[in-house]
Amino acid sequence: RPDTARYDRAARALDEVRREVEAVLAVRQDAEQRLVHLRDVLSRADRTLAEARAARGEVLAKIAASEVPVVNGPPTALQERLAAASEYRRHARWHRLSPLLETLEREAEEELLRAREQLTAVTAPLAVRAELRGRLDAYKAKVARNGLAEDPVLIERYDAARRMLWSAPCDLRVAAQAVQRYQDAALEQLNGRGPQDRRGHG
Repeated sequence: RPDTARYDRAARALDEVRREVEAVLAVRQDAEQRLVHLRDVLSRADRTLAEARAARGEVLAKIAASEVPVVNGPPTALQERLAAASEYRRHARWHRLSPLLETLEREAEEELLRAREQLTAVTAPLAVRAELRGRLDAYKAKVARNGLAEDPVLIERYDAARRMLWSAPCDLRVAAQAVQRYQDAALEQLNGRGPQDRRGHG
């Protein structure tokens, strides 16, 4: 019976070579497209970080006593390795380019995600202020629909809350309390426990 082990080993080695050749051909074919995509992802990450830095300045100016996280700069190491990948492509060093592209693609997506998370963290105080403004105006509309727009207590509390929310720097904690006071007074009137209701039934 012939010894096929040697042939099997040769066939496996040939398969490995074929797979390597296919991988190299695939990298050659789509390397430029992948490099363009990488540049786009890193550019979006840079723009998001720039937006976060600008937003941080706005938050520090508009929101009082707010803990605003520091925004990191773009990672230069990724740009340097992207430049190296472009060099590998230019000099047809496909075996080096293939693993580097895979690593860069993963790290670039992670960097974009990190940049977005930083933007969300930095703008959180502005989102809180917007939510408070929205709540204040929603209750004002509800009060008006129920014919209570002229109530002096509600007018006073609304004006106080509005002044705090539209002034800079805005103290969110104090503003939230002012909105809550207006909301409580509005609910009291709307639920028929206020002076207007008592007058109506006197």
